[in-house]
Amino acid sequence: MRKIDPRESEIISFLARAGGIQLTWTPHQLVWVVNPEMRSIRADYCPKGRRVHSVASGEFDDSDGVPVIVTLLLTNDGKFGELDFWKVNDEPVLDLPASDSAFRQVSSQQS
Repeated sequence: MRKIDPRESEIISFLARAGGIQLTWTPHQLVWVVNPEMRSIRADYCPKGRRVHSVASGEFDDSDGVPVIVTLLLTNDGKFGELDFWKVNDEPVLDLPASDSAFRQVSSQQS
């Protein structure tokens, strides 16, 4: 378990806004690293197997030019649950995007 990275926090906030969610949480959030190569993280209070639902997703190009899809998932009570990264070639994610402007095809999954 580790403290959340500031850029991860920014990505969570960005995707929450894209999903129309007012998300309040601490920037000192502790997270489990779910998949170190993909950089996916899960809140410390959200154990494996707890149901989460998708709020918003976005896509950016990794530093090697390969697209990465990132999805924000919340718990049923509206708390941050997971930030899931998937690089389309299943290779490790090299770098997080430097700014929100690096994202394209941001979409909300709220109904």
